This record gives sequence, structure tokens and C-alpha cells, in this order.
Amino acid sequence: MVIINYDNKYKQDIPNLFTNTIHKTCNKDYTKEQLNAWANPNIDYDSWEKRLDKTKPYLAVIDDIIVGFTEFYDDYIDCFYIHDAYQGQGVGKALMTYIINETREKNIKTIRVNASITAKSFFESFGFVQIKKNSVERNNQVLVNYSLELEVNN
Repeated sequence: MVIINYDNKYKQDIPNLFTNTIHKTCNKDYTKEQLNAWANPNIDYDSWEKRLDKTKPYLAVIDDIIVGFTEFYDDYIDCFYIHDAYQGQGVGKALMTYIINETREKNIKTIRVNASITAKSFFESFGFVQIKKNSVERNNQVLVNYSLELEVNN
């Protein structure tokens, strides 16, 4: 596995990974209606392409297949998703280690994330601490997530 900077040849793979991962891994914590509001199965690829051109996510790639990605800018993790078939195999750990190393290089002291119910324990395993519980409305559905922070030792 390698971690690479965004390559637009994956511009359709990323939204597919995002949508499928949410629907396959978060369904124990959220209803089908909430999942559809969060990750619409009718993917708007044009909208995603514009977003990705702006956010330039880091990609975890195995044999030219994207197995995870994260959007990280300033001190904030905006997206952090691992393909459901590759969870528990070190992909998330590799991406998180990459982000932590980036923060040290840039002398960033704190990393922030809003994590789903499903992902909260993953971030806590790296030392993230819950700051608050949030209720986010999206497409007439209320989704719970958590604001977490990690103090980075530089």
C-alpha cells in the first residue's frame, strides 16, 4: 500500500468508495434514510470532481485500487473513509499516521475531526478526545456525530 496525493484518475472511485463504505459500515448506527441523506446512492460525480479538485485528498492505494482516502487541510480532517473490504487491515492506521506526520512537519498542534458514531472509536484509539456531540441536519434527516480533537506532540 502507498499513500499518494490526489490523482484525478480516481475521481469516480472516491465517491463510489465514500457512498459504499457509508452504506455498508454505518448501517448499524444509522437508519437507511439517514444513510441516504448522508451518502446519496445517486452520486453526483460532477459535484464530487469539483470538490476533489479543491480538497486534494490523500489516497491509500493497493495495486492501483483506491482502498481509502482522507481530506485534510489546515488542522481539520473533513473525510476519512476506508473501503469496507479493507477495514481492519491497517489502511486507516497508515492514513492517520500520514496525517499526524504532516501535522508535525507543519507544526500544527491540534487535529480536529467530526466523526460518525461508527468512526468515533477509531479516532479515540489514536488519542482523539470528544469535545462535543452534534446533531447535523441533512436532507430532512438528523445525523449524530462527534467533534473530537487530538493534541499532537511535535
